[in-house]
Amino acid sequence: MESGRCRGGICFVKTRLLAVLLPVLCVTALAHADSIDAVATFNNIGVEVQFDAPPAAGAAISVAVKEVGSSVDYREVHPLSRVADDRFAGSVFDLSPGTQYSLRLSSAAFAADQFTDVATRSDVFPSSTGDVYHVSPSGDDSNDGSAFGQAFKTVAKALATAQAGDEIQLHDGHYYEGGLYAPRSGTATQPIVIRSAPGARPVLDGTDTSFSPAWTVHDAANHVYRTPTTRTPQNAYVDGEHLFRYSNLADLTSNKYDAPGAYYTNGSQMYVRFPNDDPPAGHGVTIPAQTTGITLENKSHIQIRDIEFAYYGYGDFHRAVYIDGGDYNLVDNCNFHHNGIGVALKRAADFNTIQNSRFNESPVGDWSFEGVKNVADDFETGAIFVYNSSSINQGNVIRNNVIENMFDGAHLYPYVSGGTKNMDFHGNRLTRLADDGLETDGLGSNNRIYRNAISGFLTGISVAPGGDGPTYIMRNILTDWDSQPSDAFGAYEGYPFKFNVGHGSTNWVYLYHNTCYTDEPGQDGFLFKGYSGWENIISRNNIYAGTYYALWSWPDFDHPVDFDYDNLYTTHDWRFVKWADVWYPTLAEFYAATGHEGHGLSLDPGFVSAERGRYDLLADSGMIGQGLIIPGVNDDYFGLAPDLGAEEYGAVHIFSVVPEPHVAPFILLILYRLTRRRRRSR
Repeated sequence: MESGRCRGGICFVKTRLLAVLLPVLCVTALAHADSIDAVATFNNIGVEVQFDAPPAAGAAISVAVKEVGSSVDYREVHPLSRVADDRFAGSVFDLSPGTQYSLRLSSAAFAADQFTDVATRSDVFPSSTGDVYHVSPSGDDSNDGSAFGQAFKTVAKALATAQAGDEIQLHDGHYYEGGLYAPRSGTATQPIVIRSAPGARPVLDGTDTSFSPAWTVHDAANHVYRTPTTRTPQNAYVDGEHLFRYSNLADLTSNKYDAPGAYYTNGSQMYVRFPNDDPPAGHGVTIPAQTTGITLENKSHIQIRDIEFAYYGYGDFHRAVYIDGGDYNLVDNCNFHHNGIGVALKRAADFNTIQNSRFNESPVGDWSFEGVKNVADDFETGAIFVYNSSSINQGNVIRNNVIENMFDGAHLYPYVSGGTKNMDFHGNRLTRLADDGLETDGLGSNNRIYRNAISGFLTGISVAPGGDGPTYIMRNILTDWDSQPSDAFGAYEGYPFKFNVGHGSTNWVYLYHNTCYTDEPGQDGFLFKGYSGWENIISRNNIYAGTYYALWSWPDFDHPVDFDYDNLYTTHDWRFVKWADVWYPTLAEFYAATGHEGHGLSLDPGFVSAERGRYDLLADSGMIGQGLIIPGVNDDYFGLAPDLGAEEYGAVHIFSVVPEPHVAPFILLILYRLTRRRRRSR
């Protein structure tokens, strides 16, 4: 691909090529190259090409794919990106699980085309076939666990007993346990399964059952009460909801951050302001006894299904499930609330799946932005968090979850050497978030964020920094962003995507087919804040709709981005685009001055009903058929060309009301696949 912005065919970059990916299913000897590494998830394959010496400037690697054994010829897909002088990386999207594919890589840097076969992972998880151990709060650990009448009392006993292939069934009730460890792994065909018994609703509960407060008035004028305790928990709860934690009594007394309910502990007393400045009567205050629910440390093939995790958070790094170096584990249809972090990953935690689960930390989504930043920053972690580590984590899939009432929704990249590779984050619904919906801040390569619905946030998806890239952000719906008050700046502006950061660099971010819409006053459809070293931000086929500027770039120079085939829209009477301190009232003037959006539009998107959360397109929408064909991304469009935004007109609508997570994802996935087959048969 030649240097410069292409306006005709399929050119995505400004100066370099496209690529990204990871470790190893096949290694093929290349001319002038060390290796081709390919890593598959259920629906995508990541590819990384490492050269022993850098190819010539302008070198490119194209990719084609076909099913092994199919009579259908190879089809071209998205090319790789040049993420370093000697390394290319990229992804093949939208594949079928449990299927063998052949990849063909073509480049002038190769002596000949290179081929490698890769199998996507099957998303059918094996069942246990061994012994079943029963656990009940009314049981006894001296029992053998073989039936309900012989149930163990504790999960700890069951974990110590179960072998590969066995199943642990938890019956109704609360299990006041924490700091649990799995002592052994399952295998690929004989997992260890920890799940609810049929029809049961077990709760792994970190609550301190010995805490029994005796409230007295401390400061009647300021509605502060106290109770003796030597406990100093990181989390505390009133009526099952988080209390805001102050770091000193003076701030609690004045309620500095206007928290709906708050507390402070000093090792001898616990001080509380109850919601609505109520007296203690009628309210229940609890604290945790445990910091972590269960840890899977270097353990693999363990399934955790249909279990509620609640009220872990006594000390630092509070979380319900901690996967530390474990591989091929499954968390499915669980309910995580009031733990801080629901599921945490660290070190080489690879090919784990977190799906169909619900995460809620209410009322954290309504807490003061400045308050969390200043004194409660442990709530910036989100529902799913990847800790810093020098080891790479790869191949993890986070799909079809509901995340709500958080400060940040999830944090997927570590900040230090190592990083996240080949992660898929898709089909998730995130809502009521005080800061970032999703953070890919740190080091990441060949990660795919697609078909998520994110609403009610300051920043929808943060890629700040996001190196080495590429990061693919595709067919997401981001709505209802708004500003947050700031002591220092008056307010932080809301925006769908964040690239500005005080450290690190961001490279190769592809924004394809996203729908970004807010009707909150004074909000830009797209905002670039101060330039901070980002490169190769590629935007195609998106809808950016706001109420202030449709597009506003603060930097006063031509920072390396490439925007085209997008719809820029604002409800403001006269603002349209502001770029490098120059106001452009029309799309034509913006293109003439900057070279961006030569094929762009500026139209009301024509949604079915934004008020009801329906961002699919009306039959007469001006977005239909106006997109750029991007091989491997939108091949199966209707009509003469793809539509702009997340949803193709005539496809199955998947982004309206999201039912319970254990019902919605499978139904919607089946409908989506049927639609794809119908498209490809036309």
